[in-house]
Amino acid sequence: MNESINFLLQNACASIRYRLKKDLLKNILEEEKNKFQDEIIKDIYVKNFLDIQNEKGWIDEDFHSEKGVETAVRVFYEKGLDNSNEQFKKLMKEFEEREDFDNGCLKKVGKILDEKNLGGSKLIKAVIFSYAGIEKKDFVKIEINKILDKFQYVSEINNIDEIAVDYKGKKIFKDNIKWLSIYDLRLLAFTKSWRNEENYIKLVNGFKTLIKLSPIPYINVLEKNQLIAPASFCMDNFKLNIHSLKEREWLFWIHKMELLKEIGVIDKINLFKEQKDDLIKIMKKNEGLLMIKTNHYYFKKWGPYCGMALEKDWRSEKRRICDFTFRALKIIK
Repeated sequence: MNESINFLLQNACASIRYRLKKDLLKNILEEEKNKFQDEIIKDIYVKNFLDIQNEKGWIDEDFHSEKGVETAVRVFYEKGLDNSNEQFKKLMKEFEEREDFDNGCLKKVGKILDEKNLGGSKLIKAVIFSYAGIEKKDFVKIEINKILDKFQYVSEINNIDEIAVDYKGKKIFKDNIKWLSIYDLRLLAFTKSWRNEENYIKLVNGFKTLIKLSPIPYINVLEKNQLIAPASFCMDNFKLNIHSLKEREWLFWIHKMELLKEIGVIDKINLFKEQKDDLIKIMKKNEGLLMIKTNHYYFKKWGPYCGMALEKDWRSEKRRICDFTFRALKIIK
């Protein structure tokens, strides 16, 4: 995909060019890296989060929100801010030392989801550290092991009725089950220590079950008459077809396929490989570019779940093409 690479090197923003050279081409000089970092630190989203850190480096907002620590670190990773940045390091140091970190909407819910093996505050914490390139922490290793157990559990499920029941017109999880969330995929995508043949067998079998069960109905958690929504974003349908995606479904498809590529299972499962091959065919018809006709806010608005645009805006069609082409390269490279 030399056409794609050349187009991005000539036209894309600093974040895309930096991540292209560092992550995909693996060919970046220290002097280049420093110049890119000087530009990335001026990005409006990066700068906004750096500016609202308090004296300890913390961000005193709802942790699991568009303004909170979770989104801040996700933006830092996506935009390419190096984890050696002093303010970034200060934030992560304060995060590790805090026992009570999940202020806001996760305060009670996050602990309930952790207890029920459905991915709450502890899992999200581990994911955030993995965004920052920090894996060798006991709390990260614990969550990775839980995920591997979940995949083993999921691989043995034959139908949704084994894990869910009807409740007031909705579905709720049964007691003592395990299920996967988008954060499980994210943690595996950004860590390496778990990777061996035995674990890949668990993952492949688990993903095949998710494909078989797709589309998966929305399932809530019931706790003392309260319905709680687990992080099922992007996890409802593993059969999405690239040729029939609606506007917002492109974000779901791209985000999921990026994670599957980082995890290392795309070429191990026929349906995922077919989707990747279809993406390559689409790009070849457009001189190596991914030209999606969408302007959906899911791509441009940053939060714990949405946000994908690294360019400053999409007022220029070329900037939108740069964003989509970079994401596509991450999937097929």
